[in-house]
Amino acid sequence: MDESEIKKQAISRYEDGESPKQIYQSLGKSKKWFFKWLNRYKEGNENWWEELSRRPHTSKQKIGKDMEQAIIDTRKELERTLYAQIGALNISWHLEKQGIGPPPISTINYVLKRNSLVKKRKKYEPKGTDYPALKATYSNFIHQFYVVGPRYLKTDGRFYSANAIDTYDRRCCINPVRRQTKTDIMASLLRCFTVLGIPEYLQMDNKLPMRGSNRYPHSFGLVIRLCLYLGIQPVFIPIGEPWRNGIIERFNDVFDKSFFRSQYFKSFYQVVSQAKGFESFHDKNHRYSTLEGKTPLEKMTGNLKYLPKNFKVPSRLGISAGYVHLVRFIRSNRILDIFGEKFAMPVELEYEYVWATIDTEEETLSVYHDSVLVDKMDYPLPKTYIQLSKIDL
Repeated sequence: MDESEIKKQAISRYEDGESPKQIYQSLGKSKKWFFKWLNRYKEGNENWWEELSRRPHTSKQKIGKDMEQAIIDTRKELERTLYAQIGALNISWHLEKQGIGPPPISTINYVLKRNSLVKKRKKYEPKGTDYPALKATYSNFIHQFYVVGPRYLKTDGRFYSANAIDTYDRRCCINPVRRQTKTDIMASLLRCFTVLGIPEYLQMDNKLPMRGSNRYPHSFGLVIRLCLYLGIQPVFIPIGEPWRNGIIERFNDVFDKSFFRSQYFKSFYQVVSQAKGFESFHDKNHRYSTLEGKTPLEKMTGNLKYLPKNFKVPSRLGISAGYVHLVRFIRSNRILDIFGEKFAMPVELEYEYVWATIDTEEETLSVYHDSVLVDKMDYPLPKTYIQLSKIDL
């Protein structure tokens, strides 16, 4: 008996009053199988037992005028909505919310391009050299951190924004500050750890307030010492390669377009108060294709460790036991730059990335290439403390 005859027999037995469970169990079929064909039969199709084509009902080449207009109207409505995303993924979600079955994302993108509603963005072309990047597999594995600015207010001067993002779930933290001093950055990080939680790694660029002193590279600055005190491992990206912090770089573009340039701010105080609202809106509403269409809060994993709101930084901050990491590209001069200090590298590392780790307990510097240790040397650290005043705290 072929499959079509089995389907017909099942429905015939059902029509004779036999129970569905008895029918599908006796035929060695599932409950889902039985009710699928029962529903097809009830639809009244003459050849209900035949398999339907799996070919998509819609394509980007063939789309109704009403659907195309709905896509365009939704896009324009989102453009008028403060903080809203305007890409194909969010358009699809809003169409579905309106009860309109959306076409594939590729079709929505095609419609937007055909109607000149998107701008082409130049993509970063990798240079083919292996890069030792950390990959997050849960929330608070690694945060990327960057200070945006300066940005200017027409009636209230300039400001910066110390922004952080969780690379796994894309939760964000925005901290407008008047200056980008080490104490401003420290205060911003403390809020980030309160809002997002304490990460295992904090990835940053090589600006002086992040690392410390050019004159005393082994002394470490306030940011590194704070991270070590909290059990966080700082990671510094290669010098002159800001795209290695790509997730926060893209978020900063969202910050500019969807927040700072989307409204008129009369004062710095207004920027600070509105930033928290954008933070909340982003985490609840912004959908990312890299998150399979989820929002940051939908993607976030549980059991996160947060910094208590009443946390106090010690008045004397030393160098705690831990690890500080640097990713560096070795050029033809075969020099490894560690916070301005130069170390000679072997010839086989020319035009390769290395991962350098400072172990503050052992006071050593280890250099790895493709996860293989290639050099290890002494890296003595001072036994000094940074004295923090009440004003700093």
